[in-house]
Amino acid sequence: MKQVTAQHGDRLDQIAYSEYGTLEYFNKVMDANLHLSAKPILENGDIVNMPTITMQVQEIKVKTLW
Repeated sequence: MKQVTAQHGDRLDQIAYSEYGTLEYFNKVMDANLHLSAKPILENGDIVNMPTITMQVQEIKVKTLW
């Protein structure tokens, strides 16, 4: 599990989005950081646990006209 050190004023949703590029996994980030659940705004030095996420890529087959 990766750990990120928060800067003053960071929020968990901001950190999750910057790490994963989506908020789809935000609930997993919240579950991994129960110690921060009462802090809407993080303080400098707070450690945020970032769970390892396996993202699936779906291949799309496209038909062409020629």
